[in-house]
Amino acid sequence: MVERPKGTNDYIHPESSLRKIIVEKISNFFEILGYKPIETPIFESVDLFKRSAGVVSDIVSKEMYEFQDKKGRHLALRPEITAPVVRAIIQNNLLQQQIIKLYYVGSIFRYEKPQKDRYRQATQFGVEYLGIENYIADFELIFSIYKLYQSFNLDVEIHVNSIGCKDCRPQYRQKLYEYFSKHKENLCNDCQRRLEENPLRILDCKNPNCKLISKEAPKSIEYLCQNCDKHHKELTNILKFYNVPLIENHYLVRGLDYYNRTVFEVKFEGVDLAGGGRYDYLVNQISEGKYDMPAIGFAGGLERLTNILKEKQNINKFLGENIKINLVSLTNEADKIITGIYTRIINKIAGKKNSIEVNLMKFEKLSKALKIADKMKANYTLFMGEEEIKEDEITIKNMETGKQEKIKVENFMIKFFEEIINIE
Repeated sequence: MVERPKGTNDYIHPESSLRKIIVEKISNFFEILGYKPIETPIFESVDLFKRSAGVVSDIVSKEMYEFQDKKGRHLALRPEITAPVVRAIIQNNLLQQQIIKLYYVGSIFRYEKPQKDRYRQATQFGVEYLGIENYIADFELIFSIYKLYQSFNLDVEIHVNSIGCKDCRPQYRQKLYEYFSKHKENLCNDCQRRLEENPLRILDCKNPNCKLISKEAPKSIEYLCQNCDKHHKELTNILKFYNVPLIENHYLVRGLDYYNRTVFEVKFEGVDLAGGGRYDYLVNQISEGKYDMPAIGFAGGLERLTNILKEKQNINKFLGENIKINLVSLTNEADKIITGIYTRIINKIAGKKNSIEVNLMKFEKLSKALKIADKMKANYTLFMGEEEIKEDEITIKNMETGKQEKIKVENFMIKFFEEIINIE
């Protein structure tokens, strides 16, 4: 038997329904805040990610799914979505809008060891906010993310740091290089390479020895220039003023090279739910120096959020209780009448937000139809056989109580929807 690839998932009800509801809630939340949806291809030029995430980042050096198409073009399944969104903004001439607020939900692909809530194909949701350089944009984004997770009844913490700008970060990078050089022999092989290429990446290493060594490393906050220091203090002060649960982590750097100044992570009971930061130079990098625009964004994992909600909360609270209706023809003569009722129901509910599920069926025996209805946990079975045809009626059976009643076909829509299930 052919099975799904390692590190991927099939999502079926009720989890698929829960994912759909979560995505709708996230989309509605950010649209209220002025963000517009954007979709980009799931594959892009490899150069896009090398230029943005950094050649030495784990995402580019280890985790990308790369391939050549039939014309020899070097492509990659996207490992993240910020760089594709920025590419789309530039290519579609959106920079002239000056203020750009976009949100997305889409698949990403990373070749890494599958583990709980981490898959080789995963779904990310996130936003990108371009055009504002000062700390107010950082506050708006972080505060809205905090409120988003609160809307799922999750008491999250925001871990925040500043990694400086292109003016002050080189000094911090040099101090890190000097510090880690003294411990080079005890670093993992990857971090020995990172030491020469980008020592900030060592702070993000999960190797126990490297983490232990990093605990005494220089802190980014100690090497900020005046402007970066002012930006960071203004941001943390206003977040604290509005009682956002803030933890300042001065070793937080995030895993992508395009970040500057503010970086942050959203955690729930020690588990990472989302992360992001400011990327004021990314537009310039991707446009090869043609354009500049300050920006900040974040991305969260749908799988991890879904699993936490399943573990911590009643999934039925999110899914709601749909009224499930089985519409059954028991004879050839009843087919046209039953299908006519079905089309009238669909015409009534199509395009509306409702809590009704309708299934059209045909069986020779009523007992079979009722058995199927029990397995499907249907609320009502509506059927028509020879007896109903003679009287021009349809029988409605409440599957929970067992009660049955007959309704004239001509009165069905009003009687059933307004009197029995109370839906106008």
